[in-house]
Amino acid sequence: MADNIKEEKLEFRGGMFGLLVPFIIMLGGILILSVGGRALPMAFWVPALAGIFSALVLAKDRAKCADALIAGIANPTVIMIVVVLFFAGIVANIMKTTGLVEGLTWLCSRIGVSGALFPLITFLCGSLLSTATGTALGTVMSLAPVLYPVGVALGAYPPLMLGAIVSAAYFGDNIAPVSDTTIASAYTQDVAVPVVVRSRLKYAFAGAAIAAVLFVVTGFLFYSGPSGGTAVVETSPNGLIMLAVPALLIFMMVRGNHMLSALTTASVVGLVIGIVSGQLNIADVLVINMDSFTVSGTLVDGINGMMDTVVFAMLLMALVHLLEVGGVFQVLLDKVSGFTDTPKKAELVIAAADIILNILTVCNSVVILMEGPLARHLLTEKHGITPDRSANILDAVSCVAMCLIPYGFAPMLAYTFAAGSGAPVNFSMNMVVLFSFHGIGLGIVMLFSILSGWGRTFVDKEKRS
Repeated sequence: MADNIKEEKLEFRGGMFGLLVPFIIMLGGILILSVGGRALPMAFWVPALAGIFSALVLAKDRAKCADALIAGIANPTVIMIVVVLFFAGIVANIMKTTGLVEGLTWLCSRIGVSGALFPLITFLCGSLLSTATGTALGTVMSLAPVLYPVGVALGAYPPLMLGAIVSAAYFGDNIAPVSDTTIASAYTQDVAVPVVVRSRLKYAFAGAAIAAVLFVVTGFLFYSGPSGGTAVVETSPNGLIMLAVPALLIFMMVRGNHMLSALTTASVVGLVIGIVSGQLNIADVLVINMDSFTVSGTLVDGINGMMDTVVFAMLLMALVHLLEVGGVFQVLLDKVSGFTDTPKKAELVIAAADIILNILTVCNSVVILMEGPLARHLLTEKHGITPDRSANILDAVSCVAMCLIPYGFAPMLAYTFAAGSGAPVNFSMNMVVLFSFHGIGLGIVMLFSILSGWGRTFVDKEKRS
């Protein structure tokens, strides 16, 4: 069925604009919620459902439209994300209920770690992790359930903590040799991965330097002091034994294990360590109440905690698939090529298209693969810009966009894990992207680079095709 959908273009009343209307409705609803300070993953269900309903109304063939929507939800990438999120929720809930956060808070208090500097420490540690693993979402899953509540307990500003985690996730996503975006950008521009990584370090480090300064300044500006006074110092260190769980998860990701394999192993090991150490009661793993016909417990609660994000992701990707089979992406890429008579304009157009496509798809690796051939044609073939520069613009700008889109998977995951950590979350998701300083810093660096020509290099004329 999916193959038939791809072969036959969907048509909507009103043409291309009719195809865009459902996505405009969804984005408009998200914007209204965001401006009103009610940007929550579950709240996003309503505008997404409104977009799906309008798509079915506007489609000339509702059956084909329905098939396309289902194909979007059934995409293997979406299914993988859903399954991974469920197991990530289990691991996060195990760490929450076994006292790891309390143990880390006790440790940080004993060694004198300041809550004002904790966002910077989080950003630096997270950047090392994301660079080693090459996975933005894996970094968020590993850090948010643990470091967010610790930072809040130490007096760090809550939105700043999540901004540091999201920023760290995309620092490594941009430069890690094993990152899917690094590989995609290098592959589409026909340049070796090591060459791409070396050439983009100056942009990444400059953006990280701006972010580090902002994390320090904002960290001290919004520092509120440890919550609970002396209670933080007296928190029990018993839960520190559970550090073995995130350590195992990080080790397996660094070794290149599949995320699902790493998460399932960490879940089992976490349950065993928690029960053996007495940090987790075996009766709490699965709780069935036949009087109220409800099921809860460590495993079930972990999965339920991910449902808000999972449902929105499925609805969102259904609409994204409509744009794909309706030809929106190809039309967009065809339209922009006419405004590229100079190297600077060509790079600006590629960067702008990168941002727009990421807003529409919230999947930067897909955007890079989609836009890669156009970037190669406009930048390298037309203007002789070196392919590593072209790859760097594609990758860096996409990471900037993913840091700053409120309904992107990393900000949503960070927010969801924070809400399930037991620490207070009294702010909207918009605040997360406002403090994603690496996205802001890298965005400033790339805009300066394109406008000034810093880092722009050209291939020898005899080597140009």
